[in-house]
Amino acid sequence: MTLDRLDHLVLTVRDADATCEFYRRALGMEVVTFGQGRLALRFGAQKLNLHPAGREPELKAARPTPGSGDLCFLTGEPLDAWVRRLGELRVPVLEGPVARVGALGPIESIYLRDPDGNLLEIARQLTTSEDPLAPIRAWLSRWEACVRAADFEGGRRLCAPDLIAFGTVAYVVEGIERVMEEQWLHVWPRIRDFTIRVDEARGAVIDGAAWVAAPWDSTGVRGDGTTFARPGRLTIALARRDGRWLATHTHFSLSPKR
Repeated sequence: MTLDRLDHLVLTVRDADATCEFYRRALGMEVVTFGQGRLALRFGAQKLNLHPAGREPELKAARPTPGSGDLCFLTGEPLDAWVRRLGELRVPVLEGPVARVGALGPIESIYLRDPDGNLLEIARQLTTSEDPLAPIRAWLSRWEACVRAADFEGGRRLCAPDLIAFGTVAYVVEGIERVMEEQWLHVWPRIRDFTIRVDEARGAVIDGAAWVAAPWDSTGVRGDGTTFARPGRLTIALARRDGRWLATHTHFSLSPKR
């Protein structure tokens, strides 16, 4: 059982007319009416349904709150054109363009707010030519998901059989089976919220080889159940084998205490 795509999201708003005017004027969305006079904002093959605060329909979020949204919209237009347009409309750009990672790989983004204070991200998908590290950033995102889920088999599929690893827990370990036994099994189940700062990754791709370095964050769990901040850094060497990027060397270590 799988899901295909997102059809719509719901925003709880203080002033539906002001929201419609902002999204129509600043983001070019179409204001539509459906059902019994309900309002929505349509763009592409999706829409945003609007719920006026205090007058939401029966089926609604447990805590509908104006300004609690954080949405990312994709565009095919250059972001500098968006920055100019928003400037002409006197809509402040909070940050950007900056590098980020979206659902399908690297993106560049700008940030702004709507009348309720929802954080809006306008992003453009980057091609591999624009970001040579794009496939490696995607690999890092898949690795992050495996660590978070303690998915050891998934992690194995991302690594070469002759993987060599070392770090805080394991000194030097050779071979994927030993790496799993001496490193992953001791660490992955004992941490939470493992997050690689993919946006800050640095490295290079040269023909069929690549390297990448990036900081990461996690939460450690002590034996008594208490938690502590557990940041670190990684360096990974990869090789392209049979059309797939596989890690041939990994180094994960905790950040030094200051």
